[in-house]
Amino acid sequence: SYEVSIRADRAEPLWAHLRQAGQAFDAVLIGLEALMILRAEKGFIVIGKDTDGTTLPHDLGVAGPRTKRQSEFVGRRSLFTEEASRGDRLQLVGLTVPQGEAPLPTGAHGVKRSDGRLHSQGFVTSSYQSPTLGQPIALGLIERGAARHGETIEIQHLGKLGTATIAAPCAYDPSGDRLNA
Repeated sequence: SYEVSIRADRAEPLWAHLRQAGQAFDAVLIGLEALMILRAEKGFIVIGKDTDGTTLPHDLGVAGPRTKRQSEFVGRRSLFTEEASRGDRLQLVGLTVPQGEAPLPTGAHGVKRSDGRLHSQGFVTSSYQSPTLGQPIALGLIERGAARHGETIEIQHLGKLGTATIAAPCAYDPSGDRLNA
């Protein structure tokens, strides 16, 4: 998708031109909710929704700046602090639920039991019913999530417990075959 910023008096002619040009490609109009579902299916994040103020690139699976770049750059120090190197950092994951269950509530916590109490190990950041996949999909920030794919965890929201399985963030076309379709 693209965002175009123009003068208000140019919006209507541009809109008409884009719709006409798109007909040759079977382009269709979609709303914001459809766009949010499509991006979540691909594991694409929304900053501030699927991240928080502590999220670093390597928590999202983007390790290049931390592992490959040797020269100095703005922000380099932040990537190597003790906090940034903790092994239990929240990392972006996909979360799947058993077939036929409702989507996970956004904000629900992944929990683990310890000393007879529930302790948060992260939370659901985005959750939708995927019409493409015919099942709910979700993204979340979960402790050590990248190393836990395939693990089933408990999910707690408003006193109710359920389960979800940790998966890769990209639920649709993980190989990218349709990226330039």
